[in-house]
Amino acid sequence: MADIQLKAEARHNLGGSFARTLRSSGRVPGVLYGHGETAITFHVKELDLRPLIYTKETHIVNLDLGGKSTKSILREVQFDPITDRVRHIDLIILHAGEKIKLDVPVSLVGTAAGVKDGGIIDFIMHKLTINVLPDQIPGVIEVDISNLTIGHGVHIKDLPVNDAYVIIADENSVIVSCTAPKVAEEVVPGATPEITEPEQIQAKGKKDEEGEPEKK
Repeated sequence: MADIQLKAEARHNLGGSFARTLRSSGRVPGVLYGHGETAITFHVKELDLRPLIYTKETHIVNLDLGGKSTKSILREVQFDPITDRVRHIDLIILHAGEKIKLDVPVSLVGTAAGVKDGGIIDFIMHKLTINVLPDQIPGVIEVDISNLTIGHGVHIKDLPVNDAYVIIADENSVIVSCTAPKVAEEVVPGATPEITEPEQIQAKGKKDEEGEPEKK
């Protein structure tokens, strides 16, 4: 798992107007906190966050603030609901020997046997929550789907036992499954199409307008 260097500046003004000014200048406000630590507010360049946020892997963040580097990890990202730009980030301090709970991306490995038979992969759990020591945080959790066939799935309990971390989830939860493709309804050539209700109503209304035929 690679480390990312992130240079920050202290943020003493916590007002909303100042936060808007920061964002308009291409910077993102954030907060750094940890167990037994006083929260520290800061701001960073929005562009510097791209390799940290837009990635499929977990990274250790070396936050450089005032010449002091602190090892941390991304805990939460807030996005603007309209522009989808980053509005705020939360970093949590990593302490050696102290376990941390965090979400790690899932990476599917191999080609499912069911896909070769026309099946469709349903990727359900893109991240898994684990409890782990800072020096053992995995970049991703790989899930081998090579033997996955149609109508079956890979559950939490199916993953190999890993001594480095503990997955916090129901062991019966499905991470990924392979489903059968949908079969299109077959149309029999020459068959009379079924008249829908609106067509029946329209036909009845037309008959009423024309009236009954004259009797001779």
